[in-house]
Amino acid sequence: MSIGAFLQKRRQATALQSALRAQKPQCRCLVLSQCWLLMIVSAALPLTGLLTGCGKQGQDGEKKTVQKSEDDFLDKDAKPDEHKYLLAAKPFFMAVASRKYADAYTLLSRYAIARMSLDQFKPAQQDSDSQQNQSYAFDNVTAEQFAYLMQYVEAAHGAPRAPKMLHVFSTDLDVLNRRSKEEFGAIDSMFAIGAMPDWIPADIRRASLRGQIQTEMSPRELQNVAQREGISVEDLKKSEDFDPYFNLKIVLVDEGGQLKIGYFEFLPPSMLD
Repeated sequence: MSIGAFLQKRRQATALQSALRAQKPQCRCLVLSQCWLLMIVSAALPLTGLLTGCGKQGQDGEKKTVQKSEDDFLDKDAKPDEHKYLLAAKPFFMAVASRKYADAYTLLSRYAIARMSLDQFKPAQQDSDSQQNQSYAFDNVTAEQFAYLMQYVEAAHGAPRAPKMLHVFSTDLDVLNRRSKEEFGAIDSMFAIGAMPDWIPADIRRASLRGQIQTEMSPRELQNVAQREGISVEDLKKSEDFDPYFNLKIVLVDEGGQLKIGYFEFLPPSMLD
């Protein structure tokens, strides 16, 4: 796909997302259900160029983020009862965004530490990859092992450099536990908790959050992306839509009266982010 065609598809996806937001739904996950089929198709087409339209350029042509305060990336439209989940997930999100993986590790619940698979850090591209990733797993994960697994995230998307956005995706217990009887309930759960293990107790799951973290690509990574897009590195960096990032899915659980990270997944960008 040419860079022009890609950016046109990106603009169309952004317009669709804006239209959905304008409906001001009662529940974010219900609105998303209205366009699940489109999202599934889009999710199958990862952004090979890691481009988005959320960056801004100054007069000197350099990228400038829109963040103005430490909490600017938190969802401003969150409901009052969702703020506690944003604040609970924020330290882990910030630690990952600043590459303080030892700090991020200390915020994980015992359920998150009990077992981690490569799928959480490097999503499979096909079924055979998934089987291999699931077999490549750690039990009773140490801080050193967590930092090692984060290398897969950096290799795929670049080094984290700043938080971009974070919002509460769902607090529906049926969705969080794959029990929803709604027409698209199974898909709601897939987007909310991904491959979260069933052995993590149902009664402690509290909320699913999704966010984006901006990354800094190395010169070699920039060259590879530019080559795939058929343009020069200079033209790639000049594009107003160039802003590499990755997605982070978080599921909060109640552990001893405290909200902690019960499960997480690092995911590539998608057309409807």
